[in-house]
Amino acid sequence: MRILVVGAIYGGTVPMGRAIYQAFNEIKLEADFLDYADLQKELLEIRSVRDEQKSYQFYLKVRIRLLEKVSNFKPDVIFGVAQSPLNDSEILREFKKAGIRLCYWFMEDYRIFEYWRAIAPHFDYFFTIQKETFWGQLNQIGCNNYYYLPAAFDSNLECPVREKEPEISVSFVGAPYPNRIHFFGKLRRTDFQIYGEGWNKHPNSSVVVGDRRITECEARDIYQRSVININLHSSPFPHTFEGGDFLNPRTFELAGLGAFQLTDMRKALTLHFDPAEEVVSLNTWEDMERAIDYFLEHEAEREAIAEKAQELVLRKHTYKHRAEEVLSVLS
Repeated sequence: MRILVVGAIYGGTVPMGRAIYQAFNEIKLEADFLDYADLQKELLEIRSVRDEQKSYQFYLKVRIRLLEKVSNFKPDVIFGVAQSPLNDSEILREFKKAGIRLCYWFMEDYRIFEYWRAIAPHFDYFFTIQKETFWGQLNQIGCNNYYYLPAAFDSNLECPVREKEPEISVSFVGAPYPNRIHFFGKLRRTDFQIYGEGWNKHPNSSVVVGDRRITECEARDIYQRSVININLHSSPFPHTFEGGDFLNPRTFELAGLGAFQLTDMRKALTLHFDPAEEVVSLNTWEDMERAIDYFLEHEAEREAIAEKAQELVLRKHTYKHRAEEVLSVLS
């Protein structure tokens, strides 16, 4: 089976595309990767100037690159990830006519990012990180070939060795969604550090880096230097922990690295982790603050929980495991 993974141009799913591509090769599929990451700067410039002609030329370049790759590689399957430029219905129909099966891994919260409505019906296999409620919405637009495929840990990512830097007591890495802005504004600790693009627009004395994206390797360094990693999921509900029905990639990333995390309670958490023994999950922000104080003082307990989570993730939740799940659906 020849499978072409189409990467995202920009955003957090860029490394996920590379990771699933490497995983397909790891399970001995003949895989190729269409890398669009070199177009990130150009995309951001186009978004900032809103020039219709430049936008047309940019997306024509994107389209030509896709068609050339498909023509040269001749895949049996095209596999897109969230934010992949696979939204041209005319091209997708032509691929189907040529006998190519189309897959898409929507690693987004469907409530926040609604572009799934336009693309989902065009794909033969639509993989999601959310279940029942989202699936009901997909049924309504004529997409019935959906499958649950949670995020994973990239066990193949190699980062350069960095000079040892100071330990961080409490940290968060990620974008400033409304719920994070709200709750982190209440966390008045001098030992709390925030890293992530966009935080410079939301004044918070805990922000260390807020004007650019944090690379995957930078994030791993922060995770492993942190005594406690706060994993507060993005949410359209800014003032509550309720309603969370998916696990973000950070949950698996932190666990796979053996880094200790505190997360908001998620409905999907118990599908993959023990919420007390492997990933500590909290129901309210007040519980989160109490847990921070408690676990800063209980090193042995932290380490035991992180070790159990790491063992589980390496055994069941790497991108290789996800590639095997995709293959079982396609076979």
